[in-house]
Amino acid sequence: MKQLLFSLCALFVLSGLSGCNKDTIRYGKEWELTELNGEQVPAGTRIMVVFDDANKRYGGSASCNNYSGTFKLEGASLKLANPAVTKKACPDMTWETKYLAALKTIDTWSVMDNKLKLSSGTTLVATYK
Repeated sequence: MKQLLFSLCALFVLSGLSGCNKDTIRYGKEWELTELNGEQVPAGTRIMVVFDDANKRYGGSASCNNYSGTFKLEGASLKLANPAVTKKACPDMTWETKYLAALKTIDTWSVMDNKLKLSSGTTLVATYK
């Protein structure tokens, strides 16, 4: 009887742990922007970010140009240095301009349900999948 009770308790604990969401920024993963300041990213616009832990750098594609910069991560606090950006000209740079400006406002992050969320204070700025 004790062994059955112990087995049931162990199963309960393990099943509870498997549902936990490990809060990690997942270094090296290409995060694709899905929403910026409450607005869905339109089809055909691909904006990405990758975080490199070893070099404390972030970067990616802002739809037309590539960008990169340094970051500082402490707990839930995230500080992104102003990124260096390539200088290609594209027909429509509306989303790129909005995105690069939004990066300057980021000060916190979280990962929930496999989505990276970057915020300014309590205001959600960017959501990535």
